[in-house]
Amino acid sequence: MTIKIITDSACDILESDQQKFDIEIIPVYVVENETTYRDGIDISSEVVCDNMRKGVRYKTSQIPYGDFYKRFEELISMNQPFIYLAFSSGLSGTYQAAALAERDLNEKYPAAIFKVVDTKAVCYGLGHIVYGAAKAAAEGASMDELMKRINYYIDHVKHVFTVTDLQYLYRGGRLNKGTAIIGNMLNINPLLEVSKTGELQQIDKVRGEKKLIKKMVDYLETNGDQIKKQTIGISHADNMELVELFVKMAGKRFDTDRFKIVPLGSTVLTHSGPGTLAVFFFDEWKEAFQFE
Repeated sequence: MTIKIITDSACDILESDQQKFDIEIIPVYVVENETTYRDGIDISSEVVCDNMRKGVRYKTSQIPYGDFYKRFEELISMNQPFIYLAFSSGLSGTYQAAALAERDLNEKYPAAIFKVVDTKAVCYGLGHIVYGAAKAAAEGASMDELMKRINYYIDHVKHVFTVTDLQYLYRGGRLNKGTAIIGNMLNINPLLEVSKTGELQQIDKVRGEKKLIKKMVDYLETNGDQIKKQTIGISHADNMELVELFVKMAGKRFDTDRFKIVPLGSTVLTHSGPGTLAVFFFDEWKEAFQFE
């Protein structure tokens, strides 16, 4: 039986790819005042983005243990082997909830074939891992083969982010008010990456969008491997102007048109805000693990 790939709505996977490889998405919860939405089911990132620009404030809530336990047990009862690829434990407690469900279900069903994996990734960094794993699973890869591939992707996926309006980081408590006001006045944007432990960290700050995009392309050149052979993932929050600038600059430097552009999901959007741009690639690339 084909091994099923499951992930959560932090992955930024396109609906067409979900359907193509039967990828199951478990929704993160998005909270507005007293109302809770299931990301991608009851609310879309487009609605969140529009409302944030109007002053609406959102937060996210991790997927609870019970959601994982119930769905995992359903699949186990159908003798369906599966792998759940969780977004970074450095950014959310979602992985820990899934890992607890895994522990309890392994005790109850010792013969069940399933795994829960902390990818240390988010957005289309997670999407890259999920897509590659789901394609290999559809082609009949075994559990051992899939785990080898997944662990390779986890070890080598890279993320580089920027936000273009610091007020949203301030609203979320990740930046003080003075820094946000001065940064916006001076058009200063942070450059951030996801560390090997799956945590977000600032690596630079740049004044002006052209310099910012050049820095992102420089980061790609410094940290990437065989870029021309890769598909470069791009997640954005209603910022096609910046996406097009990045594609033009990176396309010219690396002589490539292999870009996958997707909307930034609500999980990160609620914290980083409209205008966010994130780029994903690999710092080592093996032809054997090519997937697009």
